[in-house]
Amino acid sequence: MFHRRQIPKKAGEGENPFLLTFSDFMASLLAIFILVLIVTLIELDRKKDDLRKREDEISVAKDELLKSLEDIQNVQDSIAGSLQGVSLRERALSVMLEGIQMDLAERGIEIFLAENGTVLRIPEQQLQFALGKYEIPPAHTEQASAIGQALLQALSKKENRTLLDTVFVEGHTDSVPNSREMGNWGLSTYRAISLWNFWTDKPGELAALKNLHTLPADPKTPAKPLISVSGYADTRSTHGLLAGQELKNDRSEDRRIDIRFTLVSSEKQSLEGLQENMKKMREKTDILIRKLKPPSHAP
Repeated sequence: MFHRRQIPKKAGEGENPFLLTFSDFMASLLAIFILVLIVTLIELDRKKDDLRKREDEISVAKDELLKSLEDIQNVQDSIAGSLQGVSLRERALSVMLEGIQMDLAERGIEIFLAENGTVLRIPEQQLQFALGKYEIPPAHTEQASAIGQALLQALSKKENRTLLDTVFVEGHTDSVPNSREMGNWGLSTYRAISLWNFWTDKPGELAALKNLHTLPADPKTPAKPLISVSGYADTRSTHGLLAGQELKNDRSEDRRIDIRFTLVSSEKQSLEGLQENMKKMREKTDILIRKLKPPSHAP
């Protein structure tokens, strides 16, 4: 009985090498796909965490920005209130000076409001100083007395004094050189002192002007004498010279007295503080806005 001897097949015989290669390729591709999927999931989780962190940062920045905007609004309201207070004081000062002007007009004495309604200007027709002289001319003592009376009447009212920091009696000269002591500077100051002494010393009928003091809003601030005197020589001509120009003529209208009224400065100090706060809050707001802007990515 014959038995067919089976010859063992060599390795690889009877198998399709193409199928083996394709199977390996698919297995590798699947492994790569799984790896990419894992990396993608990790990246998505990271981005999700970044997005959540970004949302938290935006939420915090938004709250800070809203608070900053509220602070800015409060400062703006304070500035508006302070400006309104300054405007009301300026208007009250205008009313007071117009009242003095009308009072003197009824006595036949004409004076002018100058420099945005903060100065009572006494023209040469009412108080004429001779060239190089500072004494009150006898022909003008009646007008000088009437001006002092009107001034005292207005400043005796408390509501008017609460507006004011100082009232300056200012002396001025023309541009003609003066050979007396301290030149035109001394001459202009003597003119202011001469009028002040006429009111309060000789004849001194208006000595009550010496007793006028400021009325500070802060009770801790001491009161001070309301009226002061000063001299400006020929540096403040009535002709409004430009820089570099000089007066060449003897101008009698510059030999005069001005009465300058300065408002209390509390509002100014308050505004300066508010403006500084506004600047700081704007800087803070700019930083917050930059935080809220989406990050820019380089291409």
